[in-house]
Amino acid sequence: MEEDLETKFIEAINNSYEEYKERGARSTAKLKPVHSFIAQYINNILNRKEGNKYKIYSLGFNEGKEYQIDGKYYPKKEDIVVLVDENPIVVISFKFVTSNYAQNSNNYFENLLGETANIRRVNVGFAHLLILRAHTPYYDKNSGNKRGNLKKTELLTQKEIDKYVKLFEDNDYPHKPDVLGILIVDDDANKEHLIKADLENLGLDPKTKKLLDTKLSVNCFFDKVYHLCRLKN
Repeated sequence: MEEDLETKFIEAINNSYEEYKERGARSTAKLKPVHSFIAQYINNILNRKEGNKYKIYSLGFNEGKEYQIDGKYYPKKEDIVVLVDENPIVVISFKFVTSNYAQNSNNYFENLLGETANIRRVNVGFAHLLILRAHTPYYDKNSGNKRGNLKKTELLTQKEIDKYVKLFEDNDYPHKPDVLGILIVDDDANKEHLIKADLENLGLDPKTKKLLDTKLSVNCFFDKVYHLCRLKN
């Protein structure tokens, strides 16, 4: 695993963030930099010694589109899908929360549980990578401009992380992702770019900080996705 993988990934997040600021939350253009980075990296580590055995679908990569999975309960277009012999074996789901996290936190989590079960119940592996902001802007969506008027900035707390830690530590039920990763980012000093957040400033408990730096880290996430693909093949 490359030592600077996390750095390169944060660069992709910043490219995505620039698209978000330029085009707004509804534009799919903001998804391409990160989705294509994930797809390209997974493609490289899987096919380096496998002779292009694996095929990856994603926005901005390969055929440049998402791939629809016929899940257990409903069909779903997924962010990044890995296939072997035209059969999907692993889904990689990505979520970058740019604003208004506190009011939507439970909805995001419940949607993740449902999406995971829908995919895992058809024997397709499921990995989820969540990007949160240490200081998340809250916008009034009813205002006239593109993103809304900034009303306040919310500090990410232990409460918002706890449910994901509990999910990570849960038994292997269909609603639990095979692989879970979490990265917390923050504005740099000039508020122009996003950088990896200083976890010491968030008041997180020692166990959570250790998990975020190890088993839930970006490097560990990609390593586990690689092994999940090999397992599902």
